[in-house]
Amino acid sequence: LMKLGQGSFGVVYLVEKLRFDSNSTEPIKTGKYYAMKILNKKQILGQNLVKYAKTERDVLTFTHHPFIVGLKYAFQTPEKLFLLLDYAPGGNMSRALQKDKRFAEDRARLYLAEILLALEDLHKRDIIFRDLKPDNIVFDKDGHALLTDFGLSKVGVMNNTQARSFCGSPAYL
Repeated sequence: LMKLGQGSFGVVYLVEKLRFDSNSTEPIKTGKYYAMKILNKKQILGQNLVKYAKTERDVLTFTHHPFIVGLKYAFQTPEKLFLLLDYAPGGNMSRALQKDKRFAEDRARLYLAEILLALEDLHKRDIIFRDLKPDNIVFDKDGHALLTDFGLSKVGVMNNTQARSFCGSPAYL
């Protein structure tokens, strides 16, 4: 396990899928990696964040798009919720901006197009992604931008009167 990040109500780890051969007691590495988001149920219930955890799982369950992080597995124990997501080895946009200071125009244009296509797909499904910031844009192995972290999303929005709540990350307000 390697810690990849800390979210508002979860921790994300890099995990490798293992398989077991009937002839051996030792696990066999597959080379297939996932980002495993672990949510603590006690913390979610204590901070009244159940709807955010459920929204994230729901959005990821019915959304499949090349520029949105995919949900591969979801399961729970009595204490925790687990989401196994596509691993994005390129890190997030916030780190890339810290490293590069600014993106070349062509690179920025490509990221913008990918993000807009992802947002368009969400809007077609009546979902508003309400936490767009560099921390929530990650890069896959080929350098493509992917949206992630759907806890603040609003599902079932069919007109402009259904999403009036104020939300966002304090650092970006």
